[in-house]
Amino acid sequence: MILLEFAAQGVRGVAPSGGRATLRPGYNVVAADGPALRRLLEALLHPDPRDAEALPRAGTGPAGAGMRAGLTLVGDDRVTYRLVRDFAVGCQLHRFDAEKRAFAPVSQELAEIRELLRSTVGVPTPARLSALLSLSAAELPSRQGPGVEPSRAAPPRATLSPEQARRRVAQLEAELAQARVAEGLQERLDRLQARLAALGEALRAGDRLRDGLERALEARAELDAAAAAGAALGDAEAKLVTYERGSARRAEALERAAAERASLDEVDARGAPVAPWRGIPFWAGAGAGAALAIGGAAEAAAGSELRHAALLAVPAFGTAAWVAWEWVGRLEAWERVSRRRRVVDDWERKLQGAFERDAQEVRAALKTAGVQGVPELRELLSRVEDADAVVAEWRRRVAEWQAAPEAQRLAAERAQVEGELRAAEATFSEQAGGFVRDPASIEGELRRLQAEAAVAIRQEAPAPPPRATPAPGGDALRLLVERAAAEGGASPAAVVRGLAAKASQTLSGLSFQRLQALGADERGNLSVQVSGRVVAAATLPPADRDLVFLAIKLALLEQALAGGKGVAIVEDAFAGLSDGARRFAARLLKQLARPGQLLHATADPAFREAADHAA
Repeated sequence: MILLEFAAQGVRGVAPSGGRATLRPGYNVVAADGPALRRLLEALLHPDPRDAEALPRAGTGPAGAGMRAGLTLVGDDRVTYRLVRDFAVGCQLHRFDAEKRAFAPVSQELAEIRELLRSTVGVPTPARLSALLSLSAAELPSRQGPGVEPSRAAPPRATLSPEQARRRVAQLEAELAQARVAEGLQERLDRLQARLAALGEALRAGDRLRDGLERALEARAELDAAAAAGAALGDAEAKLVTYERGSARRAEALERAAAERASLDEVDARGAPVAPWRGIPFWAGAGAGAALAIGGAAEAAAGSELRHAALLAVPAFGTAAWVAWEWVGRLEAWERVSRRRRVVDDWERKLQGAFERDAQEVRAALKTAGVQGVPELRELLSRVEDADAVVAEWRRRVAEWQAAPEAQRLAAERAQVEGELRAAEATFSEQAGGFVRDPASIEGELRRLQAEAAVAIRQEAPAPPPRATPAPGGDALRLLVERAAAEGGASPAAVVRGLAAKASQTLSGLSFQRLQALGADERGNLSVQVSGRVVAAATLPPADRDLVFLAIKLALLEQALAGGKGVAIVEDAFAGLSDGARRFAARLLKQLARPGQLLHATADPAFREAADHAA
């Protein structure tokens, strides 16, 4: 299910610009009151006749009067639905008909609409929405009352005998001594961590310079292939110019060879000249000359004057001889065409070979750089020069900063503080490893036991035990895990183990590494690592319990949205955090909303800047 838009009229705290707010998949920030928007969406997704009584009205009058709302969504069946509801009149559900390209009515009965939205469209149940797909500021432990449900109250504690009380007092005194040692070590750890943070802030300029150098080196590394090609060429620009000129001369020579070959092809097309004895002129001249010579000889033998006709045989034989001579000339010219073709072929082959030898380096450089032509290679080489200049500039800045006396002093001091911090953490782990209660809680229990022991000595019957007071705010965290376990069909401990890694990362980011590993025992009791020691989550201050709650809830949201096409609703539950923590939460919300859709009702600029879409 993905929401496309919603509209509202007469609902206080939900007033979209123009009456409608468009939504998109991913992280959506909506400028609306969080509780009012959530109640409105719940009234649309889970319609009930009493919804008008729970919605905040913009004006006065009967419940539902003037209050209207609408919702357009794409269901799990990939069909678009539109829900229109007048809280004083009724509700209508429409389905988009792709053939008619219009919305067709489906139902007007609230119960039928509610069942259709759940079974076909994919609307989550109210329990799943509350436990896994929503985050409300009212759910934070700091907003809850100090007590717990009666069913969850601790059973009355059995009264100890005087001997047992004395042994317990001795144990508490030993634990108190260890807790005071741990408290002193913890104070030293806190001072060293605070000093290390201050030094890190003072050295941040150098870190930014190193980050800039790393980015410049990464950009330069992307051009290694082009740099290798340029190094192989040596004087790259001169060789590229020579290559381009050689390419132009080669193209011109190939055009000339093609033209010469075309003229030779025309001569070849005409074929070899026909032999003279295959033509009529040759035989006519030769025959006429022979006839005249024979006739003149005969007439001369007869003494006739016609004997002089024999002289005409000379031009007749000359005509035949001229025809033969002309054929010889044409035959020699045709034979010269074949020789000319061989000359052209040899010249073209030598030209190609010379060009290939001259262009071998440039073509190898093109292949190394992974480009097709000289312009692309020239552009890459120019980018390599620019990247080298940028790297050299960043290195110069880093070297200047490292050479500064103040930077050297701060770097040496940070190294010293880091060494002291490692040694202090080792000492703390050795002397106060595991769970250590704070001295105040131990002193309170010690005073109570001492008073009970004194009363037990004076009286035969022990005094009635005091009622146990549960840890303030602890019920909100436990209730959150139990509700998630009920939805997932697992134990609370299994739920915490499944999300511990992600929740620990979130908790570390929200607390700036102050609160770290989140875990739980087999009964589902939460614990948090605070500055190297494990502390029960129920004993944390209210602000820290809020961070633990947010970390667990965000991990549950991510798990619920991981399947895709899910919708989560988040109210402005991050108002009490610092600017850095809110920006970290904004990036996290954007990341976990990618598979589905998340609606965040807030006007905080930190979240609006990170949103995929702001409505």
